[in-house]
Amino acid sequence: MEGDAMAAKAPPTTDTLPAVKRRPWLRALLLWVLPVIALGTGYLLYMVHGRYVSTDNAYIRADKTEVAPEVAGTVRRVLVAENDPVTADQPILEISDEQLGIALARAQAQLATARTGVAALQASYREKQSELEVARSSAAFTERELARQRQLAQARLVAQSRLDEAEHSAELARGNLNLLERELRTIAVRLGGQPDAAIDSHPDVMEAKALLDQARLDVERTRVVAPTGGVVSHLPKVGDHVDAGRPAFAIVAASGAWIDANFKETDLEFVRTGMPVRIEVDTYPEHVWQGSVESIAQATGAEFAVLPAQNASGNWVKVVQRIGIRIAIETGPEDPPLRAGMSTDVRIDTGRRSLLPGWLRGMLRQG
Repeated sequence: MEGDAMAAKAPPTTDTLPAVKRRPWLRALLLWVLPVIALGTGYLLYMVHGRYVSTDNAYIRADKTEVAPEVAGTVRRVLVAENDPVTADQPILEISDEQLGIALARAQAQLATARTGVAALQASYREKQSELEVARSSAAFTERELARQRQLAQARLVAQSRLDEAEHSAELARGNLNLLERELRTIAVRLGGQPDAAIDSHPDVMEAKALLDQARLDVERTRVVAPTGGVVSHLPKVGDHVDAGRPAFAIVAASGAWIDANFKETDLEFVRTGMPVRIEVDTYPEHVWQGSVESIAQATGAEFAVLPAQNASGNWVKVVQRIGIRIAIETGPEDPPLRAGMSTDVRIDTGRRSLLPGWLRGMLRQG
């Protein structure tokens, strides 16, 4: 009995175990198929290594025009709403023109005064011409009278006092003639050397007309128009004060957008203009755009920084620089709208394929 119990409790031997089914296909899969797949995948990854360069430091850009009024004043009317589409030369703002109207009236008065002054000078010139003719006639008479008195004095037919009076009269006539001639030349100079020219051609009148034109132009400039078409943004409110030369609103172009992408300098070895680009916009994750490299910046972004890096300092640390690339976007009528400032991911296809590892190519060149 005890022998039978011990035999029942003894562990089974290999002879008593059931036969395990052999799977030869699993052995082949582990030894051949999976290594071949891994090698193929690695080879494909190696072949495309360096072909695609990408960055998420890329943003959509569009032409943006900041419009500044050319006259200062208070906004009287806003003729469009925020984010409205506008066309070129469309009125946007009206600025109060009371002060400019006063300046216009002053300029008109100055022009009238200048014309009156020139007309008075021309009348004075003609008056002096008449006086000069009379003075010349009087001077000629006194000269003849002096000659007669000298002849009579030589014959001792008149007293010396008569001769002295004749000489004095002749001297006064010559002096008066010279004075009138100088006054006439002075008036001619004030008339610009052309006493008979049109009044409006005088410099004083031309200056007054220019001031009047400037005043009229300032009044016209109180109506601010869009210099180009697009979408208007950042409009001021009625009652706001706007300054001349300071932007009051902006117009963003509704078409012609592009992408400014900033790539690491180490990624641009094979990038050239015209290469195709795949574009993904964060706003539309299900949509893909195509584009092309339009241009590559000639300098890194650090070259345009307000405070450029001082690489000659003793605590210099090398930093990978970024170079800007402009990418043209191919858009269609069914594409979603693109807005300036949107974030994008771009990938450039350089078309490059690796054939040999770098270390192997170096060994071959050295050999």
